[in-house]
Amino acid sequence: MSRSLSDGLHLGRRDHGLVPVIAAVAAIAALALGGWSAAHSLSREWENGAAQRVTLEIPDVDGNARETAGRLKAVLQSDPGIASIEIMPEERLRELLQPWLGSAGKTLTDLPVVLTLARKSNAPTTDLPLILDTVAPSTIVEENARWGAQLLLLGRSLQACAWLALLLAGFATAGVTTLSVRMTLHARRRTIEILHGFGATDSLVAQRIAWRSATLGLSGGIIGTLLGGATLAIVHRLIQPFLDHQEASLPLWPHNMSGWLSVLTALPSGFFESLFCVPLLVAALSFVVALTTVHLWLRRLA
Repeated sequence: MSRSLSDGLHLGRRDHGLVPVIAAVAAIAALALGGWSAAHSLSREWENGAAQRVTLEIPDVDGNARETAGRLKAVLQSDPGIASIEIMPEERLRELLQPWLGSAGKTLTDLPVVLTLARKSNAPTTDLPLILDTVAPSTIVEENARWGAQLLLLGRSLQACAWLALLLAGFATAGVTTLSVRMTLHARRRTIEILHGFGATDSLVAQRIAWRSATLGLSGGIIGTLLGGATLAIVHRLIQPFLDHQEASLPLWPHNMSGWLSVLTALPSGFFESLFCVPLLVAALSFVVALTTVHLWLRRLA
């Protein structure tokens, strides 16, 4: 049996149905924040690094591809627009081709030579086609910048979708809070009239109901954030081998506390700050919406 407040505005356990609804909305908000964080990191990494990288492939037609690659590397290293250039080791190339060539890749002798170079962001643009036509005319060029604009647009579109999901989550929180407050007002209309008769102001009544809504919003926000954060931690654990080049045999569900700690510490630090803000924002929104709803209802009552 729940204990009623002295002013009679408490609904007991009848308003606790607001908690699971807000928890679901907060979980959606946490997932949207995770999507925004991932899209933002992807866009920033691509814009700062990957878009400036170029892959050069020199076919080994006459057996001089390695020598041609050495001359090309020497020329490009002296170019002011090139930050770095590396020749991929043959062992690494065979390792990358093994899924497609199988055991035959170990015996092939006419593999192409692959070079990777990075352009400088604030430097004169290198006339790469002219250099290749002079030094290595048969080179195949794969330049990320050609389709980098589409990837940047995709990343920003994903961020916009995440913000839209957060906005919709905010509207949902405001809607369910308004319904809960109206239920409280209709259930305690007689009590409010009596309190007015004893001299209670509209602000006092509004603040009591608003603080109650904020408490429920904070509880639901914490539950939903924990659920959404745990889901994102599992997803991050699944993709971690691809990010850190670790072994793919990483178990999905940690078996001990140290395993869970490793999952949490692997998440970006800024992501925890975003998750920490979700329950606070939900509580603040619930308080403001409840306060506004009560004041409008009391004006009509007067």
